[in-house]
Parts: sequence; structure tokens; C-alpha cells
Amino acid sequence: MQHATPLNLITPYSRWRMGMNKILGLTLLMSAALVSAVQADDSVTSDAQKPTAIRIGLPDQSAGSKPFIRGPLGLAHIQKQLEKEFEPQGIKIQWSFFKGAGPAVNEALANKQLDVVYLGDLAAIIGRAGGLPTRVLVGSRGSNSYLAATPESDIQRIEDLRGKRIAVYKGTADQLSFERALKSVGLNERDVRVINLDWTAGKAALAARRVDAVWGGVSLLALRKQGINIVTTSRALGWSNTTQAAVLATQDFIDRYPGTTQQLVNVLVDNAQWIGDAQHLPEYTALMAKQSQIPQAIFQEELKAEDLPFQSSPRLDPFLLSSLQDSIERAKAAGLIRNTFLASDWFAGQFADRALKAKALESNWPVYDASGNPTK
Repeated sequence: MQHATPLNLITPYSRWRMGMNKILGLTLLMSAALVSAVQADDSVTSDAQKPTAIRIGLPDQSAGSKPFIRGPLGLAHIQKQLEKEFEPQGIKIQWSFFKGAGPAVNEALANKQLDVVYLGDLAAIIGRAGGLPTRVLVGSRGSNSYLAATPESDIQRIEDLRGKRIAVYKGTADQLSFERALKSVGLNERDVRVINLDWTAGKAALAARRVDAVWGGVSLLALRKQGINIVTTSRALGWSNTTQAAVLATQDFIDRYPGTTQQLVNVLVDNAQWIGDAQHLPEYTALMAKQSQIPQAIFQEELKAEDLPFQSSPRLDPFLLSSLQDSIERAKAAGLIRNTFLASDWFAGQFADRALKAKALESNWPVYDASGNPTK
């Protein structure tokens, strides 16, 4: 098993974050509003020529044989909505699901094999910082991570991880989420033994007691039947400690096919509205369970009606801006990227803004501030 490189705490960076927190909190709302105002041109340029295909890449989070991802893009895949939208126009939809998660998706992007992708924050940031010309179209937020531990490990809280063997899928959003959890109690990766395992291997290692704990996604809840304890979650530490993600497109695809890009975002915004309606939870969790082979009860346990307005929002708002910028700085401090960049320059929010306006959904979701509190 491969051991992870420690995430070194850089003191100047920490001092900078502490000094900038107040300024950041005051300016994020203004910054996001400015980005939206600059980008929100109601006119949509028609495509000079339609694409022959839209090549979509996603990490595969299925526990079974059928590929799966959650959220608006995952719902579009399950219900073949993009095929219904685009195939009458002669545009094929090509889905590629990657067991290698974010790093594999980035590799395919680098090889110019994909046009649209869904990525967690870290993988998306690594790709952008490494020169991949992606733009954020639609946000995804508030995904929970879980600390699952063997009863033999005596892990009762995050502080108990010191010196323990912890499986984390490096290069994915789980890595940053885990780093945030450690920092919340004054630990860092040098204080634990991090082992780089993918989601399937991590669960197998935990069930076999080859590691003391795993930090990962909702499928870990299924291991409780094997005596595994769920110690805590990232959500318990606040929305700012949850995982954010995004649907991104290449700049070339957006430039060549702005009309097609808008059509795609329109479908995703419709799906975000549907997912965000609590009355659809039974149907949505049933669809995900059938596709993923993860028990419906687990999705029902994770998705709470009161959290849906926040989690389903497609807006590129101050919360998403703040969280992604913080993740960019953390990735730089950890040596995962060489150069930082501005999340606001990454956003292409005009497409979601147009969809919200055209569908009269501007008041469907509040704008959330950096802490995840609604501002209006």
C-alpha cells in the first residue's frame, strides 16, 4: 500500500488566512455579485455549427456494475435526459465513467477526450492549476464525508486518529475534506498514517481490519452491518467543512458551442430544482439506489429535507466562491499545486444565471454567504 505524502502546515499561509478572514467575509458577497453582473449577458450566441457529440466524463461512485454519480448530472444520466434533449438535433451523448475518479478524469481532459466533466473540488483545482482550460458552469455543494472506524481501533473522535492507519483516496475531494477535519482539532497528516486507497479498496481494507479507519463517502454507512462504527461526519463540523464539486466544461467547448452549453445547463438547473423539492426525495433516493446498488435507506439517511435548499443550489454564489478559493489556497499550502488562481476567474456563471432567469427560478434558492447562511 502506498503511503501519502504529509500535508505540511505552512505558518505564513495560516497567518495570512487568519488575517484575511474578516476582509474575505465582507467582500465575498460583493465579489460574487460583480462576477454575476459582468457575466450575466441575457443574450445567448447561437452555435455557428452544432457539435456532433458531447463527451461527458465523471468519477464512478457505484457499488455495483452500473455506473453512478449523484446530483443533477447523475440524474440526467439515469433518465437519459441529455439524449432526449440533444439527439433530435443530431448530437450524440457519450458518457465515460472513471473508476480512477478525479485524476483519471483530468487525464482524459488533458488528452482532449472530454468536453464536460463533473469533479470534486480538489481534482478540479489540480486540473485548472495544471493548465486544463476548464470553466465552472454549475455548482454542487454540501456533500458529507464520513469517518468510519473499526471498534478495535478505539477511535471515538477525530482527535483519536493520532498514530492510526487511515485510508483516504488521494487526489480526490476526500483528501481536502480530511485535511480540514484534522485541522479542526489541531492535527495534520504528519500525525496520522494516511494510506492511499480508492473507495472500493478502502472499504475492503476496513472490513478486513487492515486499516483502523476510512475517510470517505456515503457508501461507508453500509459497513455498519459488519460492525464498523461511524464516528463523525464533515457536516458535523459545519457547511464549510463539507465537499464542494462542480460541472465544468472546457473553454474550447464553451467558445465553439455557447448555445449547446446553455441547453446543457438548462437541463441541469431543472434537475437541481427537482432534487431540491423534498416531495421528490423518495423517488430520487430510489433512482439512486437502483443505479448505484447502494441501499436506498442510506441515501434517505443522508439527505435531509431541511438541507435540500442549500445542497441543491446550482448558483455560483459567495459560499461556493469562498469554499473553492479556500481549497485552492489549501492545495497550494499542501504542495498539491504550484500556483494559485482566483476562483472568480474560473466561474462561467452566465449560463446558470440565464437558466434561472428564463425559468423564473431566481427566487427558488437564496444566495448563501461564505459560512453557508442565506443572505436573501
